[in-house]
Amino acid sequence: MEVMLERWRNTLRRDGVVKSVLRFLLVYAAASGVALLSGIISASGRIELVALFTGVILAAAVMTSQRTLFWFVIVGGLVITGVAQLYLPGARHIRYLVPLAAAGLILHGIMARLTAEYAESFQHKIPSLLQWALAFLILGLASLLINWDGIGVAINGLKGYFQAWPLLLGMVMIRWYKQFIDMMPKLILAIAFIQIPFVLHQYLFLVPMRIGLGDQIVPVDVVAGTFGATLYGGGANAVLTAFLMLIIACLLGLWKRGVLSRSTTIILCLFFLSPVFVNQTKIAALYLPIVYIVLFYKDLIAHPLRVIGTGLALAGLMAGLLTALTLGQPSGKLETWSDLVEFTVERQTASVSERRGQYSELSRWTALTFWFNEHLDENPVNTLIGHGLGSSRVQESGLNLAETLAEKRYGGLQIGYTAVSSLLWDTGVLGLIVTLGMFYSAFRLAGQLSDYFRNRDPVRSGICEGLKAAICVLALSLAHKDFYVTNIPYQTMVLMIFGYLSVNAMEISRGHYETNRTLHHQ
Repeated sequence: MEVMLERWRNTLRRDGVVKSVLRFLLVYAAASGVALLSGIISASGRIELVALFTGVILAAAVMTSQRTLFWFVIVGGLVITGVAQLYLPGARHIRYLVPLAAAGLILHGIMARLTAEYAESFQHKIPSLLQWALAFLILGLASLLINWDGIGVAINGLKGYFQAWPLLLGMVMIRWYKQFIDMMPKLILAIAFIQIPFVLHQYLFLVPMRIGLGDQIVPVDVVAGTFGATLYGGGANAVLTAFLMLIIACLLGLWKRGVLSRSTTIILCLFFLSPVFVNQTKIAALYLPIVYIVLFYKDLIAHPLRVIGTGLALAGLMAGLLTALTLGQPSGKLETWSDLVEFTVERQTASVSERRGQYSELSRWTALTFWFNEHLDENPVNTLIGHGLGSSRVQESGLNLAETLAEKRYGGLQIGYTAVSSLLWDTGVLGLIVTLGMFYSAFRLAGQLSDYFRNRDPVRSGICEGLKAAICVLALSLAHKDFYVTNIPYQTMVLMIFGYLSVNAMEISRGHYETNRTLHHQ
C-alpha cells in the first residue's frame, strides 16, 4: 500500500498536478479578493482610485504569463463571472477582472510585436473579420466622442460594449503554439460538461424558491448554468442555450467529418440538450432547425431521403421542446402549441400603448419600430452613427455620473431591449451594418477553414464546420436579447470564436500550413 501511495505521489509530482491545483486555488482566492476590492472602489465613484486600481491590475497582468491570462479570461468569462453573480453576489464585481486580464493580453501582444521575432507578422494581411471588428471599434469610439454625454455614460458604454473585446485583440496579437490553441475546444467542452450539475442544482433547489415571487419573476430564468442569474431577478438562461447550441453544432460538425461515431454524437447531443428542456428558452425551438439546416443543407438538397431519419428525430425534439415550453407557462393561459405561438407573437408585436399598461416596456419588434418612428425627423447624423455608446442603457450602480438618453428622454421604456435596437440607438445604422458584416465575415471564414482542413485536420475542420452554424445562432440572438452589448459571458463566447477563426487564418497566411490564397486574400 505504501509503495502504491509513493508511486501516486511521484506521479503527481512529475505531472505537476498538485502544483497546478494549488496554483488555481491561489489565483481564484486572489481574484476574489481583488474583485471585492474592485467593487468597493467602483462603488466609491472616485475616478482617481479607479484609474490607480486599473493600473495596478494591468501591471500585475503584464507580469503574469500569457497562458495563465488567456485561460483566466476564458474561464473567468464563461464560469467564474456567472457563478459569482448567483452564488457569491458579494463578489460579483469579479467580472471586472476579466476585461482587465484581457487587456493584459494586449499588453503582452504589444511587447511581443516590438521584438524582431514577431516583426514578420506585420507583413501578412489580416482576415476581413478583424477588419470589420476594427471598423466597429473606430465607429463606436467616434459615436461616443461626437455625442459626448459625460464621463459616467462613456464609462458605462465602453464597459458594456467592449468588456471582452481585448480577448480578440490579444489572441491575434500573440503568436500561440498550435498545440495551445488546440486546447481551447477541449476546455470549452469541459465547461459544457460542468453546466449539468449547476443546472440540476438550480432547477431542483432554486426554482422552487422562486415560485410565487410575482408575475414578473419567471422561476426557470434562474436555470442559467454558469452564465449568471440572480435569485430574485432574471437570468442569462438564453446565453446558456446559445452556448449549448455552439457545443451541439461542433459535435455535429465532428460527426460530419467522421471524427465522432453516430451513437456518440446522439448521446452527447441529447445530454447537452437536457438543460434546454429545463430552462424553457423558447428561442431554442428556432436555434435547433438553424443548426441542422446550416450543417446539412447540401445533403438535404442532394440526398433528401438519406437525411429523412435525422429530420424526423429533429422534429421529435422540436415537438418535445414545444411541449415542455407549453407546460412550463403559467397554468390556465396555454394548453396547446398554437396557444404558445399565439401568446409569443402577441407579446412581441403589441403596440407601445398596449404594452404600456401591461408590461411598461417595449417588445423585440416594437423596439425597432419605436426607433424608426423616433428617427423620422431626427438628426441624420444620429440615424447614421447613433447617440453614443451606452445611450440606450439604464445605468447600473457604480460610476453613474450622468443620465443616459434612455433615462432622460425615455424613462420606463426599454429602448435597448435587444442588441439590434441597442446598436441602432448607440451606433446607428452604420453600427448595425458593421456588426452584421462582422458576423457574416466570421461565417464565411469558418466555411473556408472547414474546407481547407477537410483533408488535413478533420478535427479542426469539424470544429470550424460547427462554428458556421453556431455563428448563425449567435447572429440571430442579436434580435433576441441585449447580451451582445451588456453580458461578459456572451461576449467572451462570441469573441473567443472570432479569435479562434482569425488565429487559424493568420497561421495559414504565415505559411504554417500549406498556402491557401482564398484565405490569404479574403
